[in-house]
Amino acid sequence: MFVYPVLIVVTLCSAVFGAPYSYKSGPFTVLYDPVNLPTLQVVQAGRLVPVVWRTSNSSKALVSAFAVEEDVEQNGGSFVFSSKTLEQCTDMKITENGTRPAQSYPEIYFIGELCGSTQFQLLFQAVSVPDKVETVTHLTFNLILTNASKYNQLHFTYGCEEDEQFYGFGAQYSKFNVKGQRLPLFLSEQGVGRGLQPLTWLLDLFSPGAGGTWYTTYTRVPHYITSYQRSLLLESLEYAVFDMTASDSVTIELNSNVMTGRIIPGSSPLELITSYTAYIGRMQPLPEWVSKGAVLGLQGGTDAVLQTINQVEQVWGNLSDVTAVWLQDWTGQRNFSGTKDLPRTGLWWNWEVDSTHYPKWTDLIANLLGKGIKTLTYINCMLSDISQRGTPYHHNYFKEGAEKGYLVKNADGSIWTGYSNSTMVDLSNTEAYNWMVDIIVQNMLATGVCGWMCDFGESVPLTASLTSKEDAHKFHSRYPSVWAQLNADAIGNATRILRSRVDTSSSQVSMCDPDDVVYFMRSGNVHSPDATRLFWLGDQMVTWDAYDGLATVIIGMLSEGISGYSLTHSDIGGYTAIHKYIVIKYVRTKELFLRWCELAAFTMMYRSHLGTLPDEDWQFNSDKETMLHFFNMTVVFQSWGFYRSALMEEAHKLGWPVARHMMLVFPNNSKVHTEDLRFQFMLGTQLLVAPVYIEGDSSVEVFLPVNTTWVHTWTGTHYKGADAKVEIAAPMGQPCVLYPAGSLVGEQFVRNLRERKLL
Repeated sequence: MFVYPVLIVVTLCSAVFGAPYSYKSGPFTVLYDPVNLPTLQVVQAGRLVPVVWRTSNSSKALVSAFAVEEDVEQNGGSFVFSSKTLEQCTDMKITENGTRPAQSYPEIYFIGELCGSTQFQLLFQAVSVPDKVETVTHLTFNLILTNASKYNQLHFTYGCEEDEQFYGFGAQYSKFNVKGQRLPLFLSEQGVGRGLQPLTWLLDLFSPGAGGTWYTTYTRVPHYITSYQRSLLLESLEYAVFDMTASDSVTIELNSNVMTGRIIPGSSPLELITSYTAYIGRMQPLPEWVSKGAVLGLQGGTDAVLQTINQVEQVWGNLSDVTAVWLQDWTGQRNFSGTKDLPRTGLWWNWEVDSTHYPKWTDLIANLLGKGIKTLTYINCMLSDISQRGTPYHHNYFKEGAEKGYLVKNADGSIWTGYSNSTMVDLSNTEAYNWMVDIIVQNMLATGVCGWMCDFGESVPLTASLTSKEDAHKFHSRYPSVWAQLNADAIGNATRILRSRVDTSSSQVSMCDPDDVVYFMRSGNVHSPDATRLFWLGDQMVTWDAYDGLATVIIGMLSEGISGYSLTHSDIGGYTAIHKYIVIKYVRTKELFLRWCELAAFTMMYRSHLGTLPDEDWQFNSDKETMLHFFNMTVVFQSWGFYRSALMEEAHKLGWPVARHMMLVFPNNSKVHTEDLRFQFMLGTQLLVAPVYIEGDSSVEVFLPVNTTWVHTWTGTHYKGADAKVEIAAPMGQPCVLYPAGSLVGEQFVRNLRERKLL
């Protein structure tokens, strides 16, 4: 916190004694001064910064309305928005204000006019949110345009401080502080390249939107906290833009005539997160097996999988550090190509085992389990027509879904097939929802599978005709949490469903304990953490950069942690490789893979991925040195498992992220807000990690706060913090990890590493 307490007191006293109108709702006081600026202030006593929200100190209208002609071009999961303003109204005045009784707490209202004809209402009301620790109170706001048929976009402008920093907004991969930016918030694919040129330009040329931008994200979370301990959540589901380009104000632009949200109070960044997650829900701790070793991403069929397992045993000497295999191609492999598809090795999206590819599937799962290795698979909410696969199948779920009316339809009633000639299940249809639950139970859980990547969820067309008749734009934003809940329901109801259909007592297949099943998602919205076991950060490229490469994993992990995504990880080595475009070639190198292992060792799941071009990308078993490094980092991952367990319990109880930006741990240090600290992070409060994220580097620059002393994990060297960056050696195999002098966690971490002979 770096505001000046004297100025805070002056501001508050001026507000209290100068405002002619003062209204209370719960612990909040709304002050209204129709003459002086700021016009409106929301105050909560007892805070270091008592003003939790206020209007701008400039003459900008609090409320304005626009008539906008919008065009949206969709290509798969990519969307390109363009708009033209037809009419705008920024002449606003408040004509009536007061308070009226309402349930629990009074409602404070401001009624006014726009351009003399259109009316608006701005309503504030305190609401209680029950929590595990204590009940918290938020202040909701509702902005409503009435008799405004010609307007379809609301602008809501309020004040901020010139040096106020803004953090959060879900997974933001390139920027952590977004003050000074115009930030559209819409659920979509993140894109490939995201500004890395000339790749992004070329992809957009062939398929508009495919390249993405710095702000495209799999997670639509219109929530932030600031360096002034303020927080706001926009609950409206329509397309929104947070315009923070002005130094003294924020404007929320929403494609609707109704805007809803809440102002969230707190005395520290972590307290703000606790208050926010009390409302949106918190993540459950992961089962113990996740922390016990590596999850190997393998494919190629039964023989190929067993051959790699044997290779690991020969080179590493045992299999005790392998906790699971992840077999994404269990449904069969297909090759993608075409003008709107990157050439890659992909999967048949028909959610049953390809018995030609994986004969005796349940025997393989049992065989691996006998070695202490669980089996994970893959599923998404899409379906592809399996009739062209060329191998036997039991179900063609695309065809079945079409016949039953379970698939997303275009406005004209035809089936939408806008993603690689595949379609999407309409989860607004209760029967389709239950059908997908049944597929997961019968074809995955009943066979002994213990988890899966739960992919996609970003592609509902904005013009779709849904079974529920819900507005497609709103359901587009809701889809990820519905998709997450479906997977949770499949796990929770698996035993009951199976018992109702077969005699499980005679089955030789041992179903995984429901508490041990883990699914991990990339898509998300505000309420996704409540229904999701684990997140992964999506499809990074096999590059180093902060556009779409290794560096974005660090930034994305820190930003989404602000918004309740407490537990996350990434594909080790990245996912997207490219080699068939003129003068462009991106394939995974050995150095990149090794450094990615070092970062992944300090996340929530240590999982490899073969990538889109597995024969060209460097893999964990491409040579002996790489495999030994991969498993050495597995040992590092295991060695802080005791602390990871404690942090997961904390995340479940308080909503705090495991991986934290420095400002969460040192909120009163002004330098942690103003320095660029996107590439280092704290695990809780006891481990500081600074991964190598630049190709060819063998050292890192680490910011150490003043009045702190840190111990280097590998050498025991002590470093005194002086609010400055220190260069610290980070040779391959020794990622920079520091702990506070005297930390019991750090000392135990070192003992664990020494016990496994890494020290």
